[in-house]
Amino acid sequence: MIAKVVSPVASRFVALFVGALLLLVSAASAQTETAKLGVVVSQTGEFAASYGKPFLDSVRLAVEEANAAGAAPRIELEIQDDRSTESGAREAAKRIGESSAIAVVGPVLSILALPAGPVFAQAGIPSIVSTAGSDLVTNNPTTFQTVFRNSDLGESVADYLRYALGGKAAAVIFADNGYGHTIADGFKRGAERLGLPATYHTFKTAAERDEVVRRVAADPARPAVVLGVLDGDAAPIMVGLRRAGVDMPVLGPGVLSDTSFFNLFKDLPEERRAPGFFTRDLYLATPAILDSANADTLSFIERYRARFGQDASISWLSVQAYDSARLAIAAVRAAVTGKGAADLRARREAAFAYLVSLNGPTRAAPGLLGPIWFTPERGRSLAIRMGRFGKGGLFESAPIQLVPVSVSTAEEIAAGTLFDIGGGRYARRQQVVYTGIYLNEIPRIDLAQSVFSADFYVWMRFARGVAATDADPTQFEFPDMIRGAFASAKPAAQRDLDDGTTYRLWRISGDFKNDFDLRHYPADRQKLEIRFFNARAAGDRMVYVLDRGAFEGIDAGFGATNAFGGAAAPKAFRNLTQWQALRVTEAREILVSRSGLGNPALVGYDRLRELSGFAMQIEVQRDIGTTLIKTLLPIGLMTLIMFATLYFPPALAAAKVTVAITAGLSGAVLLSSINSQLGNVGYVIAVEYGFYVFFALCLVCIITALVGEKRRLESRSTLIVDRIGRGLFVLGFVGTLTAACIAFALWR
Repeated sequence: MIAKVVSPVASRFVALFVGALLLLVSAASAQTETAKLGVVVSQTGEFAASYGKPFLDSVRLAVEEANAAGAAPRIELEIQDDRSTESGAREAAKRIGESSAIAVVGPVLSILALPAGPVFAQAGIPSIVSTAGSDLVTNNPTTFQTVFRNSDLGESVADYLRYALGGKAAAVIFADNGYGHTIADGFKRGAERLGLPATYHTFKTAAERDEVVRRVAADPARPAVVLGVLDGDAAPIMVGLRRAGVDMPVLGPGVLSDTSFFNLFKDLPEERRAPGFFTRDLYLATPAILDSANADTLSFIERYRARFGQDASISWLSVQAYDSARLAIAAVRAAVTGKGAADLRARREAAFAYLVSLNGPTRAAPGLLGPIWFTPERGRSLAIRMGRFGKGGLFESAPIQLVPVSVSTAEEIAAGTLFDIGGGRYARRQQVVYTGIYLNEIPRIDLAQSVFSADFYVWMRFARGVAATDADPTQFEFPDMIRGAFASAKPAAQRDLDDGTTYRLWRISGDFKNDFDLRHYPADRQKLEIRFFNARAAGDRMVYVLDRGAFEGIDAGFGATNAFGGAAAPKAFRNLTQWQALRVTEAREILVSRSGLGNPALVGYDRLRELSGFAMQIEVQRDIGTTLIKTLLPIGLMTLIMFATLYFPPALAAAKVTVAITAGLSGAVLLSSINSQLGNVGYVIAVEYGFYVFFALCLVCIITALVGEKRRLESRSTLIVDRIGRGLFVLGFVGTLTAACIAFALWR
């Protein structure tokens, strides 16, 4: 009877145990499930260093971050080298197709993506090209393009010429090949929409090219010039135009934005006499220019540097590669977790379906350069960023950019703030404000009040005239200034410059609130920050960027640093006797609000507001030697006195206790004095641990004296008590010094 009762209970228990075990195994299996993402990249050959390495590094970073987030499945890379050749691209694509990869990113260039595309299509694998701009790339039925096409570039250049530069006419010079024709066709589409008169000049040979340059230079209408050529033709065209006296703007593709193109002119006599003679007013279109990038892109740059080193090459290609990899990862995971995606072919079809579903702004994937969604032709609507060469060949954002908007209002359109860029899309002008801070002096640091004083200059250069926007770059504020004043309407200097910008200079002095970190005191380092924001204009209307040409030291193009590289006066820190200045850094500061802030018209990606600002950060290090002498020398002397009492004869027990108590009280007074100097901090600082040990040593001396006196009164030997007391004292003292030295070495 008992067996009949126990048996059902036992069977239920076994069933529950087995079920739980199966669930655990299933969960573990799901967590360890992997999926492959293919990468076709130039690891060897002509394009390996300049294109292949930064592309692959960005893809690897995207995969590492995706895997670290813990989502399933775990992504593994299937990397194939296209050897920088068309045949290599076909072979690499074939190997990817034969692998278990669900989707693929790459190749990096159109000449490699075009032969690889049909191979991907045959294998039924969706591919994403992020840096290949040929209009023909998406003729392959499984390829998606996340960079603008060459024809779209041409059309956007027409918009820029009209709305940013105020151009009235254009002459288009383009090579008689697929690259040149697509740029010219795109510009023609935009020019006809805008009613912009344009002439078109094509060439095949160098002689024809030079003749075209002569005709354009002789045009009495003095049109702006648009280039649809690569650097081999662009350099002689620029030389011919400038030597013929053509001073009108020249607009071209971003392939010319590398410093190597600027250096093609360095040995010419005009360039030696006037640096930038041939590249002045040369505007080049790229997907991104990092000096004026948004907050997400700047965050990516920091992570990229942390992963691959501060000297790692980074450009718009890296940004595009990272975006394409993240998009491919999302497609792979959607395919693996989707219903019916059991075999490889089905998973590839599911990944393709996911990418097709991204068909509008409301159904877009997040991207560093904006939401990613595809047109019916599997292309992407992506804004261009226009740059120009500055001092020393630095490629920087042009003073005016055109930024597409998702939500337009009739009031803004009527006011001219927004303008039509075709296809029912609107854009607005964004000012790029070249900015810098020069530090005159930091006369005082007050830790107790969490304040420091500063005297400095702020300067700006920004566009004027026809390209002005509805944002005033001079209306900035210092949110941390608690004493002092800034009058934007009263600059110390102002004038108009030859490059079409206005220059303003202010001198400012005041006290600034600062958060000090005192956990490592007295071996602490502090960062003093002077920052300002423009609360009246969001980042799509105006962005402050570092005026890189004004500094001697350039930190990878995004921050100026020196000791002090032109950012601070040589004697700026002469009054900080307890501090040593380490470095001065300047960079953009962005305040991000990920909210619609009550505006019901803002949805999705538009529910984000960036306020552009600028900041100088001064890193200082405390002079630990001076601080130790001033604050800890007394406690060191008292420690030695206490240690000496351990050698007093047993009869002086009262004196031993008196010395220890007096030392403890003196230490408490000294600690209170230090805390009053540092202010009311809510955490334990490093020096306090030293005082805690000191108080413990006081207690060791008192206990040793009391126990020794008790043994003396009992007529017993006090030798063992004295030895233990001395040992504990030495151990505590030496241990504290050792720990302090180790901590100091680690903090430095």
